[in-house]
Amino acid sequence: MVHQCNDLMTRKAVMSDTSTEYRKPGKYLLDSTFFVAFELAHEGLKEGLREASCLNCTQYRVLVKLAAAEPEPIGQKNLGIILDLKPNVITHAVNTLEDAGFVERIHTPGKRGSRVRVLEAGIKHIEQANPAIIAQLYRIFPTQTAPFRSICEAAVMAGATIEPPLSREMSRKFFASRALASFEVLRKRIEKALEESCDGATFSECRVLQRLGEVGYPMRIVDLARQLKLTSATAVRATDRLAERGWVERMSAPDDRKAVYVACTDEGRHMQDVVLASVDRIATQYLWSRLAPEKCRDIAMAGHVVMADLQQREEQERLSTLTQLRPLKQ
Repeated sequence: MVHQCNDLMTRKAVMSDTSTEYRKPGKYLLDSTFFVAFELAHEGLKEGLREASCLNCTQYRVLVKLAAAEPEPIGQKNLGIILDLKPNVITHAVNTLEDAGFVERIHTPGKRGSRVRVLEAGIKHIEQANPAIIAQLYRIFPTQTAPFRSICEAAVMAGATIEPPLSREMSRKFFASRALASFEVLRKRIEKALEESCDGATFSECRVLQRLGEVGYPMRIVDLARQLKLTSATAVRATDRLAERGWVERMSAPDDRKAVYVACTDEGRHMQDVVLASVDRIATQYLWSRLAPEKCRDIAMAGHVVMADLQQREEQERLSTLTQLRPLKQ
């Protein structure tokens, strides 16, 4: 771990000072490696929640927000505004939390709507779920490794600028739950902005276009899946939809007809520019304009650090397998 920490810190220093791969003069960039790291973290935190809670991310976000306001109740309409969630989504979440005994609705005679207050059982549920989320957070961002710790802190700060915590004490007490809420907020903002800018294209479709634009040549679908850490099924669906839109075309190689390559069309190259412009706009609006320069650098280099760590782990697993090889019996 010490060797790994030194390698990653060296990589961080090199990238933050000289790399043009993720940064242009005066401008930070979010490349495909960032979204790999982001998705791994997001899925990891959700897995931690699934292990310890009957709630989904949206319901848990509502519960954490109500706990942060405790003992004051929050109007259900205001809760939707604070969390940027539609009224029907808030109603369903509150219904679920109320059925579980985690919150209660308070109705005021003569007034429309209701206020919602967290109950002791709700606070205890967060206390029980938080350690599982912490465990996942540490698996993804081991805090004894300085770059990972910096990335984690920067990501939480970024989320906090979009959805400020109602209680600093609650935010510190349930840091991992706060991280989950932050990643969820950022994910929804990114996904919505890309969908609106790119004619309804999904996040996965946009990520495939982004990667094809970065390399500048046709890629096998299997390589896209591996580099973007997508499942084979997700990568195939994304490329199928892109082909239907006319943004990519599938190709085959004479020496390997089983391999399917994907190449951008002229229209696809135009959409690559739209994706990159959208990512830049999102990053400027939600990250670069709200964070200190050092946190911007941590966010921008996150993907490179995580990818380097993933490659190192994969290599260690490969070498470990080699040590277990045995001669074939004749």
